[in-house]
Amino acid sequence: MLEVVDESDEKLKKLKAEWGEEVHNAVKTALEEMNEYIASGRYSTPEIWNFEVGRKATLKEVISFISNDMKPVKRKRT
Repeated sequence: MLEVVDESDEKLKKLKAEWGEEVHNAVKTALEEMNEYIASGRYSTPEIWNFEVGRKATLKEVISFISNDMKPVKRKRT
């Protein structure tokens, strides 16, 4: 079963007329992604995002960030 965002929906039309094409596309994308991940519950799931390229981060990017960019925690000697 596949759920598709209805382009002729009155709320989406009103949103597009009031706020413009960019906001309309952002809401449409968010609805499609919610349907992709959890179609039955419509609740959010945490996701790691690569803001530099504007997409989901790959596992390789996540591991690279953790190993290179995170500051190491140093223990204090007592």
